[in-house]
Parts: sequence; structure tokens; C-alpha cells
Amino acid sequence: MGKGDQVEWFEAVGGYCERVDAAFWSQPINAMTNAAFLIAALWAWRRPDLPVMGRVLAVILALIGIGSFLFHTFAQTWAGLADVLPILMFILVYIYVATRDYFDASRGVSWLAVVGFFPFATGIG
Repeated sequence: MGKGDQVEWFEAVGGYCERVDAAFWSQPINAMTNAAFLIAALWAWRRPDLPVMGRVLAVILALIGIGSFLFHTFAQTWAGLADVLPILMFILVYIYVATRDYFDASRGVSWLAVVGFFPFATGIG
């Protein structure tokens, strides 16, 4: 990979949501509303009857709030990954848990549903 092909992790990203410049608080509403993810994650975590996978989803939900806050404030390539990777993690874990719990599917079928997400997402993307 040549120097021109390298990812610029600290390069400003623009042209999305209401962002008009690279200032930290250029997207104050998007940045502040991420507190809702943290509140929801804390609420879920504190439930005494929450199963282990529910706790896993609560942690990922908190990571979504943090990652999205970072992206909507720093607006750099690394922060974009901090935004989208927890969302992808949540989707994949949720597909596994929902397939297993709602459809009473085996672990193998649940993993197959997770793997099946990728061609499905590619097909509709």
C-alpha cells in the first residue's frame, strides 16, 4: 500500500448530518442526544432480571452512545469507526440473541443467521 493509499485517521470528515465545519460542537444536538443511549444502557443494566446477553447488549448500547458522541464532536475518521463499529456489534449480537430466544433456535442456526446478515445487507445495500 503506497503512502497515498493510507487511511488518514485524524482527517476531518464533513458533509453529514447538520455539520457545517470541523468545530467540536458543530453538531450539538446530535452530540447531546447520545446521552439517551447511555441512560437506556444504564436503565437496562440495573434490571435485576436481565440475562447475560441483555447485559452484553446494554454494554454495547453504551458504546454506541460514546462512539456516536465522539463522531459527532471530533468528526474524524477514527471517530467514524468508533461510531459504526458498536452499531454493527449490536446488530450482530442482537440477531444472534433474537434468533436463539424468539425462535428457540439452536446456537448453530443462530450463528447462521448472523453470518446470513452479511449477504442480506450487501444485497439490500
